[in-house]
Amino acid sequence: MKNNAHPVRFKALYGLGLALQFLTALPIRTAFPWTKETSKWSVLSYPAVGLLLGGLAGVQAHFLLQQSVIPVLMTSFYLFCFSIIMTGGLHLDGWMDCSDAYFSYGDKEKRLQIMKDPRTGAFGVLSVLFLLSWRFLFIFETMKMAPKLVWLLFLLIPFFARIGMGGLLISAPLAREEGMAFAIKQNISTRAFPVYAAYLLLAGIGAWAAGALLLFISLFCLGSAVFLISKTFFVRQFGGITGDTLGALSEGMETWLWFGGWLLLSFATG
Repeated sequence: MKNNAHPVRFKALYGLGLALQFLTALPIRTAFPWTKETSKWSVLSYPAVGLLLGGLAGVQAHFLLQQSVIPVLMTSFYLFCFSIIMTGGLHLDGWMDCSDAYFSYGDKEKRLQIMKDPRTGAFGVLSVLFLLSWRFLFIFETMKMAPKLVWLLFLLIPFFARIGMGGLLISAPLAREEGMAFAIKQNISTRAFPVYAAYLLLAGIGAWAAGALLLFISLFCLGSAVFLISKTFFVRQFGGITGDTLGALSEGMETWLWFGGWLLLSFATG
């Protein structure tokens, strides 16, 4: 029994390492083995990576907002930049590529070719400016309005966004049979959904213990809506998903969830 347990544990750790390398800019130089099992475990680790990123930002938000000498604007901007730096801007690149492709108004094949182009066009730049400007505004207003609860948003929003990424990878068809999304999707199936459900259950229990169950449910409902709409959009416009669409979903969902959190807390505190 002991000999059989070790490989599974190591595969799970290797998968977590792969997920950290893919989803974050943490300086992890170890070359983890890429196999069918470690690839599967990497997708199962996406929500855990979201909790890690959110936890790092949430802890900082909690302590920085207790320091009256630091203006809320400065704290908001620091945490906004921190969340981008921690992902290395990788997901933002996917957002820009999808924007350039969509606004080209070409057919699906042309759009897929544009998404493979390493250059960024004007539509990509404009769209990411709008995306990040709105996100920063919602973060700042939420921190100013509900400083005692905002750490929960910093914790939960990356978590839901990474669940969305994994769910899209598991359930949506591929736009092309090449690239990163294709390589990972070969090793994952819908049997991963119960694991994601367990993540949600545990996170929901934690939110209930923190007295924020309504906030958790609201973010879950909004995130689910963003997920379903995005999945339909990607299939219609690109014929399926690519690595870029995964990044676009993550970035778009984070901004929408910050909007939802701000809206809910503004009603609650108003």
